[in-house]
Amino acid sequence: MDDLLEKELKRPSLIKNPRILDLKYLPKKLLHREDEQRMLIKYFKPIIENSGKYSQNVTIVGPVGTGKTAIALKFGEMIKVYSTQKSINLEYVHVNCRRARSSFLTILEIARKFNPNIPVKEFKPDEIINMLVNLLNQRNSFLIITLDEIDFIIQKEGSDFLYDLTRLTDDELDEKERISLITIARESEFRKLLDDSTLSTLRQNIISLVPYNEDQLRDIVKDRANEAFYGDAVSAEAIDLISDITSKKGDARFAIELLERAGMYADHKQSLKVLPEHVRHANTLVHPIIRQEIVTDLTKKQQIILLATAKQLLSTNKAYVTLADVKTVYKELCKDYKLPISEHAQILEYLQHLEYCNLIAIKYSKKKKQQTLISLLDVSAEIIKKTIMEQL
Repeated sequence: MDDLLEKELKRPSLIKNPRILDLKYLPKKLLHREDEQRMLIKYFKPIIENSGKYSQNVTIVGPVGTGKTAIALKFGEMIKVYSTQKSINLEYVHVNCRRARSSFLTILEIARKFNPNIPVKEFKPDEIINMLVNLLNQRNSFLIITLDEIDFIIQKEGSDFLYDLTRLTDDELDEKERISLITIARESEFRKLLDDSTLSTLRQNIISLVPYNEDQLRDIVKDRANEAFYGDAVSAEAIDLISDITSKKGDARFAIELLERAGMYADHKQSLKVLPEHVRHANTLVHPIIRQEIVTDLTKKQQIILLATAKQLLSTNKAYVTLADVKTVYKELCKDYKLPISEHAQILEYLQHLEYCNLIAIKYSKKKKQQTLISLLDVSAEIIKKTIMEQL
């Protein structure tokens, strides 16, 4: 075995269970989505209690990273457990339409859950649907299908596929309702692409998810960090910074990805903890590294105040530093570079300009209302420091 490979494999890691940081991992509890889970269960209560008498169609919509897929998968888990305990022939299948690539391959993937030997080329889509219904009839089973990213197929092929799935028993008297649907899309706007017939069968059962706020993201990141990392390997400041960065879009997937990358970078640096600087560095892997011309276009004083912020963040290992501390470092740097020290009002103008350039973030302390806090969200403090010192 190569010495380098063996050395790296033996190196200790802060990450105890990498699987917990996988975006496909489904946690035991979906934080801050309890109400939406209850709503989904209520919609399907008649189907669960009286399988065959009714069908149900529910749409879950929301931006990326708001828990749409997780809610459906968790519901599917509950259905499988409940059906086994109560000896009900109610089954759940989850298909991602974008990965399946077409309506035909989507329905084929569903049917193959019950008969893996169905050939690809011998049947048309409507024949596969009829085959699926026959398979369910033979087993006396009932099925809840989740069509994840259904908007991909609707935009590509239209709504015929969805219409066919929702009208399976229209021509049969006293036929049992075998199939119910959960459709998932990023925006409810996709319903405008449906024809009136399909729209009427889908009903207005819509669960709309809003982006997570900063406090909710903090809970999610903290919960995932506790499961995935050893002890208190992820600092509270790092968790705060991750939730702050990702709260712009309320994306929990990005928050978990950022946690994983920060942990890996902390391992690379052989750090004993995941610190805010590791988070900032990890974020540069997603966001472009600071453009040289942005720093070049700053005045010397603006560069100095930005450098002071970076240096203070590096020395304290905090997510945010106070304006008072930044001013102290700023005054020291002005002396080092033989520059006159600006008044408080002028320093505030520098900071506002830096915020306008998306170089820093400014907020006010919740504990001390008059205290101004400053941070770097999208760029590593080390990169900022190096870039500015090359300019001065």
